[in-house]
Amino acid sequence: MSVTLVSGVTGVGLSSVCQTVRRKLGDGYKLVNFGDVMLERAATEGVTTERKDLASLSQTRIRRLQRYAGEFVADEASTTNVILSTHLAVETRAGYVQGLPPEVLEDVSPGTIALVEASPETILERRRSGSRELPEATERKIAFEQDLNRSAALQYARDQNAPVRFIENEGSVEEAADRLADAL
Repeated sequence: MSVTLVSGVTGVGLSSVCQTVRRKLGDGYKLVNFGDVMLERAATEGVTTERKDLASLSQTRIRRLQRYAGEFVADEASTTNVILSTHLAVETRAGYVQGLPPEVLEDVSPGTIALVEASPETILERRRSGSRELPEATERKIAFEQDLNRSAALQYARDQNAPVRFIENEGSVEEAADRLADAL
């Protein structure tokens, strides 16, 4: 079975694109949100039940949660194809850290990496109109975060000998999901 790693910055429509492509591909694929797995583990450990609190944890705690989530994904991928929705660069109180440190990337072992992107202006508009409470951002910060994602994707691609696909999500989610489904 395979893992397709799909990433994008907050507000790009990553969850919507991943949910839509999973429906299009059918039962042969399972969608896993890496942050959800981390949060479920943190809740089980009594650490936090709030996603926003994950970024304030120590780097050691974050790495442990990432490691657990990576092992979870590897277990899932042993029986089904996985679409893994995650962030490749994560802002913490200490600064940005890798979304998938080397040992986690090795566990996950993606065969394909897809970056979902939109213009910083579009993402900023989506963040402001969304229902989730998000930290204030600027177009420049969003552009920086997309640059971090691209750099991480190329590093991960090199380490895993996996191609990187670009998925534009400026228009309809259906169109972006079709482009991602075609890539799979």
